[in-house]
Amino acid sequence: MEVKLNKEELITWLRTISGATLLSVSIVGQLDTLETNITVPSILASSLEQDSGFLGSGPYLVKYKLTPEEQHQDLSYETFATAVTFKVELKREPGKYIGGYNRIVKIASKYNYISRIKREHYGVVGFFLISLPANPVELEELKNDLVENSIAYIFPDGTGTINHGNLKMGKALRT
Repeated sequence: MEVKLNKEELITWLRTISGATLLSVSIVGQLDTLETNITVPSILASSLEQDSGFLGSGPYLVKYKLTPEEQHQDLSYETFATAVTFKVELKREPGKYIGGYNRIVKIASKYNYISRIKREHYGVVGFFLISLPANPVELEELKNDLVENSIAYIFPDGTGTINHGNLKMGKALRT
């Protein structure tokens, strides 16, 4: 199936089709092609919402196929860890940065993740939802990495909620 949508319609549509596998996304009527390896609609919708600057308003031609074995699933707090990070240069020490941003990007790249990155006048701010690994050793490694390299992090505690027990400060503000 194919659907032609502008950027805002595309984001809305992606949020309603969690049972689909995306095959391709392309810019219609242009010489360039927007390519992605993201096949999960909700992840692609989040990435398209980023203030990236290189994405136009469309139109976009989306080709997809429905897969009945995939069911609608809300993101569960029990399946993701969250990291908050930034990269800010210290005014009194030019060339020295705090916030752990570069390290969190490297850590997240080892797992499936969704991120929202914003450039602000003072630096870069990042929010990452990182899929929890099944391997207990990798799970413990991820938790330790978030403790050491994030500004704040949320690690599931079995309650299915964000609470004072699982929302903690990381150590990335240290200089």
